[in-house]
This record gives sequence, structure tokens and C-alpha cells, in this order.
Amino acid sequence: MHISIADARQLAESFLIKSGLSSTDAGVIADILLEAELRGRKTHGFIRLPGIKSRYEQGERTDIEIDKEDGQCLRINGGNQPGYLVAYRVMEIAIERSKQTGASIVGVYNTSHCGMAGYYVDMARKADIIGLLFADCLPRITPEGGTEAILGTNPLAVGIPSNTVPLLFDMSTAAITNGDLLVAMREGTEIAEGIAFSRDGEATTDADAALKGSVRPFGGHKGFGLALIIQILAGALVNAATIPPPGADYGLLIIALNPTSFVPLVQFKTEVDELIASVKANRREVGIKEILIPGERAYRQREAHLVSGIHLDDTLVGQLT
Repeated sequence: MHISIADARQLAESFLIKSGLSSTDAGVIADILLEAELRGRKTHGFIRLPGIKSRYEQGERTDIEIDKEDGQCLRINGGNQPGYLVAYRVMEIAIERSKQTGASIVGVYNTSHCGMAGYYVDMARKADIIGLLFADCLPRITPEGGTEAILGTNPLAVGIPSNTVPLLFDMSTAAITNGDLLVAMREGTEIAEGIAFSRDGEATTDADAALKGSVRPFGGHKGFGLALIIQILAGALVNAATIPPPGADYGLLIIALNPTSFVPLVQFKTEVDELIASVKANRREVGIKEILIPGERAYRQREAHLVSGIHLDDTLVGQLT
């Protein structure tokens, strides 16, 4: 069904409040999920709400708190709070500290899935701060040549300030994300061949079997190497679980860098703009009308959806209602 932005936000907030979250926390999570819908990332949008409710009902929670500090480095105990809230609060802290000291490096443990990683680094970008996020997730990825899940989908995201196109890079290290599998299951479609295995290690194109089994890393050995490094940076380094099963104990490594620690902000953003302009002016392949910068397509979709509203699956809306 087609739904207005206001109604979509109200639906998500109401569902989360009914699930036990405060109105403030529900508003934060709803905004993150709504941004995913607006940017065309339905895999990280409202389809995640039932899982957030289920996860919120598990275990005891405590306040998000700093439990170790050393110079510009902080370690934060997420208190088993939803990853969406933890990543949001931590990025706020990292941005503020980077404005004061030039840089902030924050490790987080004892939390859960945080959704669209690009949302948080975009917070930094909007504040004229460079934001980086690495996340260690539930085991989903096989090592190159293996068939058992041992590494998380382990996304990384980077937001860089500019005066023109929002430069926002957000990627998973998996050949297919959990969100893509959930969407395929809901729509009853098969996934591509050669990217997933069943629980028994057999190649599969069935999304449900893949979700219970494993998926390959993107880009072969390169994606595997990147996923492995992220699992160490957002796992062993920050006191989060490093080897299966991480379960609820997801880890995050968030870095905020103030460009003015190195060069004047005007100079930095001008040079970024010039590079973006040069990239977009590059000679194009036959049939290619435009070269897009990471994040540009998503922001164009966002602007269109703000006017027209978004489409949500009828079954999902019924489930949430």
C-alpha cells in the first residue's frame, strides 16, 4: 500500500511504543528505519520492525555508558540496548568530541543490529565531520573457499562533508545481506546462484535456506579479507564477541575526524567538490548517461519519496498494525 511519510512514521513509532520503548527512543529508531525506506533501502527499513520488537524482549537492559577512556579513545557498554539507539547516541558523542579535540575513536560492545550504517556517518557529514563506522554482526559469511558462516555481514560506512553531492559510502561485505534475504522471503523470489549455501553446505537459491545457512563474501578473497579485518576492529578491539556465536553482543567501531585538524574546512570541502566534479566529468562508457557518486542515487530517491510517500507491503502493514 502507498503511505504518506507522516503516516509511516506514526505507524513505526506506535509499533515500537507498543513494544515497550519510550516515545523518545521510538522516535529515533523510527527515523532511522524511515530514512532507509526513503533512500530505497527497504532491506533496512520497516521490514526490520518485528525483529526489533523480538530482540527488545530478550534479556535485561542497562543504560548506555562509557566504561573506559584513554585520550581520544572511548569504550562504551551498550547496555544490551537496541543497536539503532546505541549507534545514534555514540555517534552524537563522537561528533561532539571530535569538534573539541579533533578526533574521536569509540568502541562499542553489548549491543545489537544497528540497521543502515550510512545513517550514522551521515550525521557526521551533516556536522562537517568525517564519519566512519565498522560493525561486527551475527555470523553470516563464509571464508573464501568455505561453506560455514563464521563472519558477520560486517558493514562499513563513510560520510564525507562537501558543498555539493552528499558523499555517503555504505556497504556490506556479504554477497547478499540479511535484509535482501528477508525481502526475497517475503516476496517469494529466489536469490542469485552461486552466492549462498544451505545449513548443510549445499549451494542454494532459496532465501530461507540461505538465511539458515551462509552466504559468500562479496568480491571473493577481497571481500573475505575486508570482513575479517572488520570483525577484529569491531570485535576483539572493542570488547565485543569475535568468534561465533556473537548473538546479541554486536560490536561497533565509530571514528569521527574533524577536517580542521589538518586543513581549513573551506579548503577541504572545496577539494572534495573538485574531485567529485572531475569524477562526474569523466569520459563515460557507451550507454552511460551519468556517473553517480556514492550516496547520490539514494538521496535522489529520498527527495522523490518525501513528495510522493513510500510503498509498504500490505502484509507487513497488517502485521505492524
